[in-house]
Order: sequence, then C-alpha cells, then structure tokens
Amino acid sequence: MKVEIKKVGISSLLFSVFPLAVFVVMLFTAFMEVFSPDATVNLTYVMSLIMRAIQGTLLFLVGAIFFLLAYNLLCAIGIRGVQVHLEDK
Repeated sequence: MKVEIKKVGISSLLFSVFPLAVFVVMLFTAFMEVFSPDATVNLTYVMSLIMRAIQGTLLFLVGAIFFLLAYNLLCAIGIRGVQVHLEDK
C-alpha cells in the first residue's frame, strides 16, 4: 500500500514527543563538555549547560517549523508529498 503525506500540522509537531527528544539529545551533547579536561563543574556551569540545551532545542524547533511550513506550502501548490510504501505481513 502506498501512502502519501500531504500536510503536517504544526500542533502535531509541537505537542508530540519530538521536542522532548530534541531536548534530551541537546542536553546529552551539552553534558558531554563535562568530561573535557579543563571543565570546572559547579552550579553555574551546570545551569549554563542546561540553558545551552534549551537554546539549542528552541533553535532546532524554529528551524523544523520553518521547514514544515515550506513543506506544506510546496504540497499546497501541487508538488507531491513524501510517499511511504507499506507492506502487509
């Protein structure tokens, strides 16, 4: 069976598990700096890492929303959407 994705709602992107997954990945990459040899770990440093993860998450979500709007616009003017081939087993 062939399924075509024609429109994706912004609310389905924002209120899904996607922002949480992006935040966890950004937090993990921010905390990788703790293992650098010149890192001095204190409360201020940890809070700056958390704020950097929040900032990265927000920037990524703004970019994802921009590309989602562009995808919906291109689908609205007639360009085919993403096609997924599903097989029954």
